[in-house]
Amino acid sequence: MSPSDIPIHDIKPLMPIPDISLYIFSALVAAGLLAAAVVAMFLWRLWRRGRKADPRIAWLRKLDSIDFSDAKRSAYIMTRYGRLLAEDKRRREILSQLLPRLECYKYKKEVPPLDEETKRFMKLFIEMCKDAL
Repeated sequence: MSPSDIPIHDIKPLMPIPDISLYIFSALVAAGLLAAAVVAMFLWRLWRRGRKADPRIAWLRKLDSIDFSDAKRSAYIMTRYGRLLAEDKRRREILSQLLPRLECYKYKKEVPPLDEETKRFMKLFIEMCKDAL
């Protein structure tokens, strides 16, 4: 008898092993995509938050669009947004000189038109705000 004809009785046949590597790989890919989506959403919100418009620019646009023919309305607008924009010493000083001039145009039913000196102060303040922003 040759060695290849001898039956081997003590070696068992191969057992099937369940292969779950595809499921593990799929779970890892799904977790990675979820993590990437969360990071992308966080970065998107951070980018949008940084992009928000500066409110001072909107206030300056309001001041820049003042209609000097309506003295009462322009006095109120200048007082409101001027106080918000007066951040440094020079602008606070100009505004402190301008506010008493605007008092005669507020709190009355009928007001006279704006005088030229008050208009110049208002325009000077607006130009100073433009330069600062």
